[in-house]
Amino acid sequence: MDPEAAAVITPHLLAREKLIWCGRPHDPTALRWRAGAVVLVGAAALVMHSLPLDSSLAERADANSILLAGLVGVLIAEAIVFHRYLSNTFYGVTNQRVIIVSGLREPEMVGVLIDRLNTPQLTARRINKHIELRAPSEQMLQPPYLPFTNPSVLPDWFGPECYRLIALADARRVYDLIVESAHELE
Repeated sequence: MDPEAAAVITPHLLAREKLIWCGRPHDPTALRWRAGAVVLVGAAALVMHSLPLDSSLAERADANSILLAGLVGVLIAEAIVFHRYLSNTFYGVTNQRVIIVSGLREPEMVGVLIDRLNTPQLTARRINKHIELRAPSEQMLQPPYLPFTNPSVLPDWFGPECYRLIALADARRVYDLIVESAHELE
């Protein structure tokens, strides 16, 4: 168990609730992809701005390079927000709930009752290093990630509930703990 995650999750425990596992996202791969996209778009903007072209093409290249520079700014801002969410996200699995504590300024706690996995209300599945808890009928309607939003909890305005434990170091073990806890509650 991650001691920093345990310190954040423990105050949110209910009576008779026992912390089984806690951790936080550990995958810099998503940040590397974002950095690669920023570098690629930024390089394209610099190349378009520096090419010596005839006057009509030069004006078009200047306009496009300004648009690409704006896109670089948006990509950098999104990467900063994504990293901020990741650095402020903590996960916990108890004998009763899956707990997600995350937020940009003030951490907000979301608890998902594991007992709901024994009903058709919620399903759990592991996707590589991620664990997803969502309504079974809405499996394919939601995008994998919405920019500038919490990657662990989709916004309410998007539809049915969906929770993600992303970038786990040992997703298989955590998934097994969640399923095992759900079976013990039957």
